[in-house]
Amino acid sequence: MPTLIAMSMTGTVTTSLLLIYGFQHINAVAGVILMQSEPVYSLVLSTIVLGERPSMRQLVATAAILFGIGSVFVGGSVFSPISAAALIFATPLFWQISHVLGLRVMPPLTPASITGARFIFAASVFVPVAIATSAGAIHQLADPRLLAIVFLIGFFVYFLSALTWYGAISRLSLSWTTALVVPGVPLLSILFAIAFLGEQPDSHELLGVTIAIAGVLALVLAADGHRKVAGVLEAAEAVHQPIN
Repeated sequence: MPTLIAMSMTGTVTTSLLLIYGFQHINAVAGVILMQSEPVYSLVLSTIVLGERPSMRQLVATAAILFGIGSVFVGGSVFSPISAAALIFATPLFWQISHVLGLRVMPPLTPASITGARFIFAASVFVPVAIATSAGAIHQLADPRLLAIVFLIGFFVYFLSALTWYGAISRLSLSWTTALVVPGVPLLSILFAIAFLGEQPDSHELLGVTIAIAGVLALVLAADGHRKVAGVLEAAEAVHQPIN
């Protein structure tokens, strides 16, 4: 139970608050570039905590990701204000902490139970906060259109994505799986930012995200997707289903 609560507080509550307050002061394109740091956090945590062994190519690819983010930072005032940029940059760290915590209880817990616990405990925090900070929040849910939007976002964006994610990392390397997923995020986000928010990425942003994506792709190709753990985690790894 303490692990599940900690997983929910880091992976859902903390990350949601960081993103909400960070994106109030920084544009979407810059935020997406900052979140390319997730494979870096994943590689570090999976090495230190889970005992996965990074290769030299993985380390070089990780350096390329950081270089891509840094090139945007040096090229102008895209990441301004710094305080908002720091919130966005830190968000993937808490996602990855949550994933590591989830792996420590799978097995015996299943991806479905992990997903349920993550959002049930998060709701126990968010609902009181919503009531305390916005008196009309509950009454707004009487609108069937708003309620439908909340349901669809909760089911597709949160529940299904978390369920498939935990199912994947229970069988595959955390750092490899993270690197596999991340490249599609900036491409879609930049397209949505242009189409729906009217934002136009400049040359520094496009160059930085291209370098970061190249590093992420190199990280995927530089590693075996199967989890490689040592010591006490080998027994847990043995019960995972083999990947064909």
